[in-house]
Amino acid sequence: MQNSPDDQIFTYMARIRAAAERLLQGQQGNGASALPPFELTEQDVATAGGRLAWLGARFNLPELALKTLICLLAAEYEPVLRIVIRQAQREIGRPWPELGTLAELLELETRRIPELADLLAPHGPLRRSALVLVDDSDSETPLINTRVKLAARIAQYLVGKDVLPGHMQLRPATFPLPARSLVSEQVRDRIKARGLQALLAREPIVVEIVGAPGSGRRLFAEEVARSLGHGLLVVDIGATPPDQVEETLAAARREACLADAVLCVANWEAHLPHPTPRPEDPEHGPPPSRPRQLPSFWRRFFTEGEETVIVTAEEREGLLDQVGPAIVHVSVPFPTPSQRAELFAEALARAGSTAEPGVDLVAVARRFALTPARIEAAARGALELAAERDPDRERVSATDLTEACRHQLRHDLQSLASRVTASHKWEDLVIPVDVYHAMREMVAYVKHGQRVYDEWGFGARHSLAQGVSALFAGPPGTGKTMCASVMARELDMELFRVDLSRVVSKWIGETEKNLAKVFDEAQRSNAIILFDEADALFAKRTEVKSSVDRYANLEVNFLLQRMEAFSGVTILTTNFEDTIDTAFKRRLTFRMRFEKPDATARAALWRKVFPENCQRAGDIDYERLGQMYEMSGGNIRNAALRAAFLAAADEKGNRIVDMELCMLAAERECREMGLLIRSATPAELTAEAAPFVGEAPPPRPAPVPAPAPEVFDKSAGTPPRMIPISHPRKRG
Repeated sequence: MQNSPDDQIFTYMARIRAAAERLLQGQQGNGASALPPFELTEQDVATAGGRLAWLGARFNLPELALKTLICLLAAEYEPVLRIVIRQAQREIGRPWPELGTLAELLELETRRIPELADLLAPHGPLRRSALVLVDDSDSETPLINTRVKLAARIAQYLVGKDVLPGHMQLRPATFPLPARSLVSEQVRDRIKARGLQALLAREPIVVEIVGAPGSGRRLFAEEVARSLGHGLLVVDIGATPPDQVEETLAAARREACLADAVLCVANWEAHLPHPTPRPEDPEHGPPPSRPRQLPSFWRRFFTEGEETVIVTAEEREGLLDQVGPAIVHVSVPFPTPSQRAELFAEALARAGSTAEPGVDLVAVARRFALTPARIEAAARGALELAAERDPDRERVSATDLTEACRHQLRHDLQSLASRVTASHKWEDLVIPVDVYHAMREMVAYVKHGQRVYDEWGFGARHSLAQGVSALFAGPPGTGKTMCASVMARELDMELFRVDLSRVVSKWIGETEKNLAKVFDEAQRSNAIILFDEADALFAKRTEVKSSVDRYANLEVNFLLQRMEAFSGVTILTTNFEDTIDTAFKRRLTFRMRFEKPDATARAALWRKVFPENCQRAGDIDYERLGQMYEMSGGNIRNAALRAAFLAAADEKGNRIVDMELCMLAAERECREMGLLIRSATPAELTAEAAPFVGEAPPPRPAPVPAPAPEVFDKSAGTPPRMIPISHPRKRG
């Protein structure tokens, strides 16, 4: 096909203009034009070549159809035809030419007018291929007055302009593809053989590619088109209004024919009918839904053509089996970490670079679950970052790849969850020894999962869920959320706390839909999901006594399924472990119990709670604070913050945090917690004993001696030993 305008078309348009002039002169009683009548044969078209010949060959158009297209094209560009059409049809504006006007311009005999009408019928070649627009909405209008207009895209195409509609994307057959296929070679050979068989038999074939968003469905569709020797034209109809779907499909098929490409319709399931439930019977419950039927316009779309059509969806739609036997179903799994690593290597090689020695591409691919297209973009971004740091460097480092992958993360978790800043470090923690070792083991699960599941074969052998889930249970303020933040920082992953107010809905089914979106987005973005106060969602199932109980249990059952199938990291925190359903506990990878800190741990928390920039007096006795006030880490943090504000609000403006302020803040925090304590701060006693100005304060009581260290009854069980982490851990 030529990309330049066909000069012969302008010659044909001149012939149409001459016919219009003769028609105009005949209406005015003047002589006829000297130009010969407009004649166009198939031999003329073949000799002329160019776009008109390509159009006729691709859509199998007869000679009269080509003459009609040229006549309609002249009506778009020739001013004389505007006058002729206005006078012939007695209209003021610039109307669409009527079928009778076209017959006069083409100087057709009366016996050929039905032939022209057949070309413009709903199943005619011009209208079915979306080459023309026909206005036959009024059934009472005579056939000779049917209005016709050339499609704007064809008008531009015939005069040498290639402007693809914005909602379509063309990938030519010359576009490079990764050497690594995401689907097995047997499946590709089966599709290729079935496509060639359908091509020889001149029957359509429909390939349904099913997979999660970003799993590489479009990439595999390009492989299918390339195996048949064509490019790929993609049209996404997910956001198309329902009343424009049929028109959009016809235009997409037209563009695929013009470009000699295989048509791929993305998100076609968005315009399929949903199951219609019948009214519920109080005694027998809801009956089965009525069987769905494939809409008629989809049937016509799949059966009228003779070319291969590809459709992509997230789940397999059984309605497609109603079309006929020429259906090929393909399931595209999301690329595994090893496949993503190979895609990274190929993308870097195409850009003329490689990764530095020692860079583990599999580890990078496991941390960032990117789609093939975003892997390509991340590779280019890593090269740009490497050039910014050192223009002479030809290889990319692990830092370049990590930063580029972070820029490619796209998710919609913000609509249902809030981001938690992972600012805490290992050295900020004071936790039980068992919890610390469990957290280190949890980190190992995430970092070395690919080696155990893929290389060592545990995933295929035991069909284990490769996700990591943990339950952090314990009293408030014991560091559960802080440990989740440390985990996110250690794994270089984002942490999102699920917002129950945006997830839970009073409408049946909406809560499950929101939870499914949370898990799907977390899977695509490689983020950690934090269910804070998890007992609100993961509560025990109850006996079904009403429809409320049934739907409440349905939410728990759905969460059980999604938790088991989720391959990411999930953390649940709760203050009431006994209320969690036992089925959840069985599916959890780790269960960690957070206890209230003892005196030694509280002293360590007091030391860690103050930032380095906070000015403190040397008289602060952290061991005494830990022995006197039985508070959790969260309350110690509040007390330290309160002491800092008391120091900052001093009238002289030069006071720093000292022991007296720490004790005063700790006592106030204990009172607000509802704890009964004996005050040991003279300033606090003075303020309480002299409520009126000028009243003399009572004498200060004798100082209260520090209590003896806590002694635990061994028969009741020794509490877990708490360890303060004083040195940062090396990430490995």
